[in-house]
Amino acid sequence: MRKAPLSILFSILCFIGFTQVKNQPLKLNNALVVSHLDKQADQFSLEIAVSVVLSQAKVNNTVSLNVLKAGGDPQVLMTDSLTQILQAKGINTLMLVSVRGFDNRFRPSSGNITLAEDLAADNLFPIYKDDITSVTFEFHFYRDGKLVYTDLLRIGGINSRDKVLRKLRKKLAKKVKKEWI
Repeated sequence: MRKAPLSILFSILCFIGFTQVKNQPLKLNNALVVSHLDKQADQFSLEIAVSVVLSQAKVNNTVSLNVLKAGGDPQVLMTDSLTQILQAKGINTLMLVSVRGFDNRFRPSSGNITLAEDLAADNLFPIYKDDITSVTFEFHFYRDGKLVYTDLLRIGGINSRDKVLRKLRKKLAKKVKKEWI
């Protein structure tokens, strides 16, 4: 009779312990910001907006546009020589930012996608579309080529590209301080 409550309690404690290990905090202190967008103007705007927010939070960062040539293949980011250059600058985290879609029902990607697969994936969405009122950004963080953290940021009440970027900076600043550092 007493074994049942003890086994239930033990199961609950094991589950809590497992979820705490699974959801380790990111502890972001450096990042190479890579926006995964098709349009060069959107890519530049998104990387700069994210970089400014990270800099304000005292996170050492640089944007991929400082590392890659315009229109260059992002697979170059996985080369040993570039990795060594970034590590010399104190950067060991690659932060891949993309538009997940224009809906509020998205959940973070599950599964262990590799960095090569993520960089090779096509992006279907621009930062802003007419007649759309919300956009969801997805953030993937890689260390040593392995996915260590995934997060989503939903932005609603948008009616222009500039408003998307303005709201992104505001909401991302809160998320960085609360969840990523």
